[in-house]
Amino acid sequence: MYSISCDMADCKQQGIGNYNGETYRPLGDRFLEHYRSANNPTAESYKDKPYGKHYTSCHPNNTGDPKLKLQILERTSCTMDRKIKEARTILNNVPDLNDRDEQSELRKFLV
Repeated sequence: MYSISCDMADCKQQGIGNYNGETYRPLGDRFLEHYRSANNPTAESYKDKPYGKHYTSCHPNNTGDPKLKLQILERTSCTMDRKIKEARTILNNVPDLNDRDEQSELRKFLV
């Protein structure tokens, strides 16, 4: 389980630009995917990704490197356990960059 937040001053101040997720792959690889979408938000392969959307709408004139902060929330090797913990974390934290379809899909792991 991990959390990524936009570390730009205006986003930190407003409490926006937050994403919670889980991955079975190396966390560095997953973080780089988020970073690349923030770094090139208008690219066809990134424009619908959470940080692609965020940087397009909140930082359209950003010419510097994206500022993303990564935090490890919890570690577990069991896929079902990761999915359940992700669903609970998203429901509790209500991160603004997790889309509603993703949250609806994760709810089935809580029932």
